[in-house]
Amino acid sequence: MEFENRNHRKTDIVKDIIFFFLTTVFAFAYFMLVLLIISFITTSYLHFTIEGIFIASILGAVGVGVYYIVKKVKKYRRQ
Repeated sequence: MEFENRNHRKTDIVKDIIFFFLTTVFAFAYFMLVLLIISFITTSYLHFTIEGIFIASILGAVGVGVYYIVKKVKKYRRQ
């Protein structure tokens, strides 16, 4: 019984790692798209460089990744 629980926990951890990478990639793409749209709409008011948009998207994706990790750590500590 304990052996089955351990294997089940291992698969949960592997799934969480895969979903972490997918979540981070989708968060980066979302932030990049939103910032590019904002840049195109406000082109006469705000001047964003592509490097600035890229850095802001990375920071947003890192923030989402940290939030995801903290949430999962709390989940596994409760178990």
